[in-house]
Amino acid sequence: MGRTVRRKPGFTLVELLVVIAIIGILVGLLLPAVQAAREAARRMQCSNNVKQMSLAMLNYESTYSTLPSMGYRGEGDQPGIGTGNYAIAYTLAVMPFIEQGPRYNGIMSRAKPSGPGLPSPWATGSGDAQELAFINEYWKQDVAGFICPSDSPPGNRGESPTLLNYKVCVGDDYHQNHFIPSQNRDNRGVFQMNRWLKIGGIPDGLSNTILVSERVAGGGRDDIMGGVALNQQAWNPAACLARLDPNNPRKLTGDTRADFRPTGGRAMDGRPYFVGFATMLPPNGPSCHWGGVDGNEDQSPPSSFHTGGVQVGMGDGSVQFISQSIDTGNQAADSLATPSGMSDYGVWGALGSKNGGEAAQLPQ
Repeated sequence: MGRTVRRKPGFTLVELLVVIAIIGILVGLLLPAVQAAREAARRMQCSNNVKQMSLAMLNYESTYSTLPSMGYRGEGDQPGIGTGNYAIAYTLAVMPFIEQGPRYNGIMSRAKPSGPGLPSPWATGSGDAQELAFINEYWKQDVAGFICPSDSPPGNRGESPTLLNYKVCVGDDYHQNHFIPSQNRDNRGVFQMNRWLKIGGIPDGLSNTILVSERVAGGGRDDIMGGVALNQQAWNPAACLARLDPNNPRKLTGDTRADFRPTGGRAMDGRPYFVGFATMLPPNGPSCHWGGVDGNEDQSPPSSFHTGGVQVGMGDGSVQFISQSIDTGNQAADSLATPSGMSDYGVWGALGSKNGGEAAQLPQ
């Protein structure tokens, strides 16, 4: 009598393929949600960084009775703190207030007048042995609180030793934001090189005036996010908007910044190209620079990879989200025509000016 052979239960090839297909569909459905959750976490971290930077400014003011300057360089017989009177950024001044006291002390131990002076903010590998050791320990070490996790670092860091996504507001102003007060220029924003502004110098109100925001550091040289259009020698924002590629609005036309000079690569360089932003062009709009290098006037707006706008830190320490569709007024207006008084650039310009006399407040 023959025995009946029982087969072990299992999946057929068709059943396996169906299961794999279902898993693939579920992964495809879940992936956007996972990515959205990750971006929400990154945005929250970025918001916290903006908050900490704003509070650092206010704590600096509580200690020294002024806000920090955008950057500091020597004038005339004043030696400055660097080896070549390079403008050293506000980031150094606020380090003790963002839990970077040891880093601050290490940097200041080399600063003039007690030390030989700080190397250039773009130095990455030259000088004597002691200077090289300093560069490797301080200039080439990124600070987590300076970086927005939603951004990507620039590809070429040959002259970009320290990343920075958080910039200070130079206001609704293009024609004078790289000058210093001794050159008879007074920036319309809160921050300017070699100017330490008192709280009383912001009559528009702390809750109505922007201190700090975020700006993309990575991206290609001609990308609207991270790129900069050079030799933009017209004082109105409309001329900068015209540098957008009509065939690809995510790209810039004409001369653009060199790969080794990204705006977010020099956290210690106190010039507006590296540590500032203007409230003329809308958030996430194009960035434009007057000259062909990085030491001239700059009218770059804040930018981010957060959907729809940017996060800003106000003078009262609060963090607000500003839509990229905020009212920007008359983009054809010449910034030279309004050295004082109300902004030509709508609510956005008013939020950036410290003493325009506008009644504009944050959009609800």
